[in-house]
Amino acid sequence: MKNYKNHFLNLLVVSILLSLLYSCNGDDELTSNVVNPKAEFIMTTSDTNPYLVAFTSNVTDRDSLRWDFGDGESAIIAHPTHTYAETGEYIVTLTAFGERGSTPAVVEKAVIITLNDPTAEFTSSASTDNPLILKFTANSTYGRSFAWDFGDGTASTEQNPTHEYAAAGSYMVTLTVTGFDGTTPASITKEVSAGTVLSKLQGTVIGHESSWNDNPNTYVTAALDGNFETFVDGPTAEGYVGYDLGAGNEAVVSLVKYAPRKDYDYRMVGGEIRGSNDPDYLNNYDVLYSITNAPATGELTEVPLTGTGSYRYIYYFSSDGYGNIAELEFYGGGGSEPFDSGVINMNDWTVQEATAGVSVDISGNSINFSGAGAWAGSHIFQEVTVEAGTYQLSGTITVNSVIDETWSELIFSTDQPQPGEDFAPGIPYQVSYSTWNESPTEAGTYDLKDANKGGEFPDDGLYSFDAPKTFYIVIKSGSNQPYDLTWNDLAFKKVD
Repeated sequence: MKNYKNHFLNLLVVSILLSLLYSCNGDDELTSNVVNPKAEFIMTTSDTNPYLVAFTSNVTDRDSLRWDFGDGESAIIAHPTHTYAETGEYIVTLTAFGERGSTPAVVEKAVIITLNDPTAEFTSSASTDNPLILKFTANSTYGRSFAWDFGDGTASTEQNPTHEYAAAGSYMVTLTVTGFDGTTPASITKEVSAGTVLSKLQGTVIGHESSWNDNPNTYVTAALDGNFETFVDGPTAEGYVGYDLGAGNEAVVSLVKYAPRKDYDYRMVGGEIRGSNDPDYLNNYDVLYSITNAPATGELTEVPLTGTGSYRYIYYFSSDGYGNIAELEFYGGGGSEPFDSGVINMNDWTVQEATAGVSVDISGNSINFSGAGAWAGSHIFQEVTVEAGTYQLSGTITVNSVIDETWSELIFSTDQPQPGEDFAPGIPYQVSYSTWNESPTEAGTYDLKDANKGGEFPDDGLYSFDAPKTFYIVIKSGSNQPYDLTWNDLAFKKVD
């Protein structure tokens, strides 16, 4: 019996020792597998409100976190913003908590809240529909209120106003920006020009080849078709689209408009508007504008450009957005002088439909005709008066997409066109773009003399008048096939 009791006691001791051993091994194994969180953060002070700071955390292996902003306020979200009540220095603490048994990560940084004087700067751009309407954009920092003097006796307190001038001319515009209490207001005065017509710049389409899955509907031409529903989708992350304006047609880009692919607006952030005069334009270029915010979907974002040179190659480039863009338009003119269209007034065209199916878009110095075919047609016209002397008719026609059975013709006529009727005055036409007469159908931009096949347009475009004369300039266009073409920089100017 004694031996039995001793044996039992020995077994009990061994069991206790084994339990303790396994327990210690388990704790060691648990401790060795714990991953401690890591934390870091950055701070960005608003350029409009010096009291507002945005915090962005970079935390790994955490279950929760907590911010202490140093003024008694806190937050538990990853990327908070915080508005301080007073100037001064505050110690901001970010604490990241990990799994059970881990050591929290603690990061402290100082943020200094100071008052900054506001700055004043602005840009302006003329409407492409009415050049007397100017859109003003305040590019200011730390401003709380804005006061505009448009130089014609009118004013505004909007941050980014639109103003219509009564007459063309130059005006001295002043912007005064007032900041927070205790700061000094800033003011700037610039000369702006109202009534200057911006030409819609077009040329030979340039861009990356093919598309994602080689889908023709997402080739680069989708950015130039006037349709927000279509979009460019490159075969790789890098993509671009734009125009080669042609040798001798270099232009100053004064305004760019763009719209993103629906649901992929973020892919345009970081994209660039570029200009170049080098055939190797992808490697040798000037950045005219960098896109820093996602643009609105389904509408054109307008950005005025200032201080740019003249460029032959103009394009949008994206290094990692697959070239995703729905629409792209450039406006400007050759050199720095405003475009002179002579007796033609681009705001005075009357548009009439002959047979439903052709749309007409008149923007800047561009007139676009497009339709689905089925012998649809439209015409536009305006009345002009010339003095005795010599006038020159000039311009270009851009073939965006033409298959066959398409016409677009310019006529001088004393007869006024009528709606719902094909205009056929029974007289010679001046310029006749006609696929039946072998006008070019390959995409590109052509001088009137090169596009004309069948009209009486002289190679030098000169017309002489012995006495003053009033007549209509008419442009008619239509097709039996889907098509899209544009008249550019149409002018009829007295040269002698």
